[in-house]
Amino acid sequence: MFKDLNSNGKAIDFLQKELNFKREAGTYLFYGVDRDLLKKFAKAFAKSLNCVNYTDDFCGVCESCIRIESETHGDLEILDDITGIKIEKIRELAYRDSTTSYEGKKKVYIIRDVERLRKESANALLKLIEEPNSGSFFILTSTGLNVLPTIKSRSILLNILQESAKEIGVTQEEYRFFLGKSKEIEDYKNSDIDLNEGSSFERIGHNIKNWTDTKEFQYRVEIYKSIRDFLNTKDYLTLNDKLYFVDEILLNTSDRELIKEIINYTISLIGNRSKNLEKLLELKNIGRSSINLKNLLVTFYTNV
Repeated sequence: MFKDLNSNGKAIDFLQKELNFKREAGTYLFYGVDRDLLKKFAKAFAKSLNCVNYTDDFCGVCESCIRIESETHGDLEILDDITGIKIEKIRELAYRDSTTSYEGKKKVYIIRDVERLRKESANALLKLIEEPNSGSFFILTSTGLNVLPTIKSRSILLNILQESAKEIGVTQEEYRFFLGKSKEIEDYKNSDIDLNEGSSFERIGHNIKNWTDTKEFQYRVEIYKSIRDFLNTKDYLTLNDKLYFVDEILLNTSDRELIKEIINYTISLIGNRSKNLEKLLELKNIGRSSINLKNLLVTFYTNV
């Protein structure tokens, strides 16, 4: 229920007012730095739109609420592709929106990472949200506001703030380790993982492979620990050690998104401690292009 969410009281109040307004259709753009928290709020709003017991809050226990939480509700569609939603998916969504509701209430479409939409996909989405069908609600999420202006102008904007360590119920050290990411912190709280146990920088490739093969949370934590070890020992590492670290990353993944996450995590842990921070941030931005990954990582990790 809304009351069970730990943060963003103003955003919750806003959503409750929107629900009381009883719109027949609408498009919302939820934006903030925590990608998983955005989805959590989007699903909470979707539950509220379809909850059979809704008064001032969704109940969380009716069939609609349960099925939306498990993402099996007939009138819920979630488009999620970190590399950018393809136009074919938007077209399929348009066809689905033209049909009758399966469940008889509101149709809700959660479209994640709209800042990554390519031009043709963004234009196709724009046609859908210009005049949404009665009973159709589009919830767009973005980790920034670098969204096509025409999409922004047709959306009701809502900023979802990152939760604090106190709101999530962890120490500042734990919060910093996970960069405040709510989903990862919740997974950590439900595990028996010891953050004080180390993982050598030399095991970065092993940890990446295990994460890629299994998607088990413990191996993602091990990746973070290997990066932490690299930064803690970087002043004592030889050039060959640093090149080994880069080679182990590249030998065990070609996923550009994962490599970007590794770079982002490294920069976040460094903070203002590196005299080359400006250059590292520049390299991070270059990484968004199709630059050769080995050249990028070698330059990055030899300048950390």
